[in-house]
Amino acid sequence: MPAIIETVNITHEAAWLPWAVFYFFFAALAFSAAIISTAWTLLRRPGWKRAARMALLVLLSSAIVAPVALLADLHQPGRFWHFYTHFTPWSWMSWGALFLPLFVALAIVYSWLALTQPKDGRLAWAIRPLAMATLAFALLVALYTGMEVMVVKARPIWNTALLPWAYLFTGLMGAAGLALVVDAFIPGDHATAERKLSKVMGYAALLSLLTLGLWLAEGLTGISDAAARTIAAISGSAYWRMIGLALALSLAVPILGFFIRGLPLAVLGLIAVAAMWAFRWVVFMDGQMIPKTGAGLYAYRLPMGADGLLGIIGIIGLWLAVIIIVTTITGPAPRQGAAQPAE
Repeated sequence: MPAIIETVNITHEAAWLPWAVFYFFFAALAFSAAIISTAWTLLRRPGWKRAARMALLVLLSSAIVAPVALLADLHQPGRFWHFYTHFTPWSWMSWGALFLPLFVALAIVYSWLALTQPKDGRLAWAIRPLAMATLAFALLVALYTGMEVMVVKARPIWNTALLPWAYLFTGLMGAAGLALVVDAFIPGDHATAERKLSKVMGYAALLSLLTLGLWLAEGLTGISDAAARTIAAISGSAYWRMIGLALALSLAVPILGFFIRGLPLAVLGLIAVAAMWAFRWVVFMDGQMIPKTGAGLYAYRLPMGADGLLGIIGIIGLWLAVIIIVTTITGPAPRQGAAQPAE
């Protein structure tokens, strides 16, 4: 008599590796820094001169590193070409293949000119048009990076309309936090920039917490079936309870700058950057550990090689090298008569 074999569940390896986390991390830093920088380059808001400069440094360095992480996740640069030879209008990835290169090119040119071009320089006239174009593509990249994950119905933790908003708010929090960290290492008057950037960081952290709270409420009340299925899958896991609490606390810390004077804002900024990265790690890596079918959770162990710890160290080291080079070339402060006029 033939045996009957019933397959209950199959364990799958993670399809998206830590490289993807860093791609979305640096892409969010870049589009968020582009948004923050326009407070000065476009709106000429009082007190934003130095804060916008710090945001421009974050924008330039992140825009250079983000495509490296993406190509590493694709494992070979040739795969990127397929997005152009097989364009599919219904795919957010295909649209992203158009948005991202244009955004990166605009971001690099715009931030470089804004950081280095004298007010009466030959190319000073191009800064405002480039800022507007960069802002437009920054918003498109923010939309695409959220939508390309949100539309995956097979992963209920991803399939929520709140995800693009969470990406945007945590991105603004992290970009402002990283600008505070960069500001701490560059000589000059820190006070005004710290006030502006800490407000952006704090409000963005608050909006991030509210967004995650709304997702939780949707799941607990059953308003969102995807959120309810996610909560049901992870409710019995001590690990998920631990990371949920840790993420909530790390998002709450940047808000403390509103209430407690004298806190080291660079440290709060570093925590904000870590919380931004941790949110993406939970969504991508831990989210893949929730089975599409069946019960239980998959296990993931971070490998030591290029697809794991070594890759994480390498991409962070690359960003550090880029920001050091950029700040060395552009100088610690705006040049005399720079395109950003005196306040």
